[in-house]
Amino acid sequence: FVQLLTGIEEELAARSTGLMLGSLELRGRYDPSIVLGWIRERRIDGLILAKPQRRERPLIRACVDADLPVVTIAPDEIVTRAHVVRCDNVTAGATVAEYLYGLGHRRIAFAGGPDHSVDSRHRLQGLRDGLAARGVPLRPEWAFSCGSWDVPAGSAFAERFLGASPDVTALVLANDALSFGFLRVAHQRGMRVPGDLSVVGFDGLPQGELLYRALTTMRQPMREMGRMACMRLFEEPARTPVRTELTMELVVRETAGPAAPQSAVRRELRLIPGADRPDVLGV
Repeated sequence: FVQLLTGIEEELAARSTGLMLGSLELRGRYDPSIVLGWIRERRIDGLILAKPQRRERPLIRACVDADLPVVTIAPDEIVTRAHVVRCDNVTAGATVAEYLYGLGHRRIAFAGGPDHSVDSRHRLQGLRDGLAARGVPLRPEWAFSCGSWDVPAGSAFAERFLGASPDVTALVLANDALSFGFLRVAHQRGMRVPGDLSVVGFDGLPQGELLYRALTTMRQPMREMGRMACMRLFEEPARTPVRTELTMELVVRETAGPAAPQSAVRRELRLIPGADRPDVLGV
């Protein structure tokens, strides 16, 4: 969000236009009343919604009724009554498939965010299509949902995933925050990344470069997305929705490498007495 705001402010500064920043969870619970007040009182000339979901529909409807332009950045559902700025997540997923295939990976798993997320579904679709084009299936039992986008959800998923001893050599997580949580648990369990398991994320958060090992990821041009959202507010009529998709960039760092000859999780389980029981997992 910081990178988005930077792009938004850069574009607004060039137009001598001010920014009002509103949080929909300012008091620890969801409350859109302040922003709805801005719309109804005509205190704003347009609205940018970052990562909106179904609960933001009344805000979009209020803008449409007030004939105010509204731009959604990476909405978590299909939006038809507002401008949309997002990345081409299908192509990004296919790029990850090509990269991992080139490293020799054939047993690849995917962990997504919330089930309703458009970004998550499209990233999975691109990964699945990219692998299928190379004759590699992404098995249904290797596609998971973490239920959330945050770090704790990635950690909770890691406990389940590693406890189930999956026969995979690479894992793609639908965003970097989930990857951070997963890697923390993997390191605690003694997993070698990427020696035992390669990990790839999405988003390109700056924190990923600070990890040991630094996270391989698909980077979203967040600053450019903020800038583009502002341009749409000024350039397009409120009732002519425009969809803009930007290209993501593969950032190769240290968490992905050549495929291990067999799943490290299963190999180590066989070496531990009683390791047929998940509760004694010792990797």
